[in-house]
Amino acid sequence: MRYNQHNDPLSIDKMQLFAASLTGLDENEIAKAKALYINNAITDYKALKQTTSAFGCAQTFFWIIPLFWPILFSQKKMLRVMENTMREKIQNALDVWADDIKKSGIRINDLN
Repeated sequence: MRYNQHNDPLSIDKMQLFAASLTGLDENEIAKAKALYINNAITDYKALKQTTSAFGCAQTFFWIIPLFWPILFSQKKMLRVMENTMREKIQNALDVWADDIKKSGIRINDLN
């Protein structure tokens, strides 16, 4: 599992390109498109959480052997950082587009 910032839909560059692509649409269509964009990011976040959970289950055997503990602890921390980073980016996107997507009812609590 590797985090690739160039493919991150919540990066500033990608969000600006997306917002620019909405030029010419009416306000309702812009709000719907932004809500869909955030919902897709939430779906990606949930998939990441499920993947890291499955990855953790696969590592169960290695927890028996103390030699692997430092590696497992660092992997666990790395995965937690990835999840937290993605969650914060979704919250930032919700904050930036709050006026546009307030009617959609998306909340950061939807991430749990």
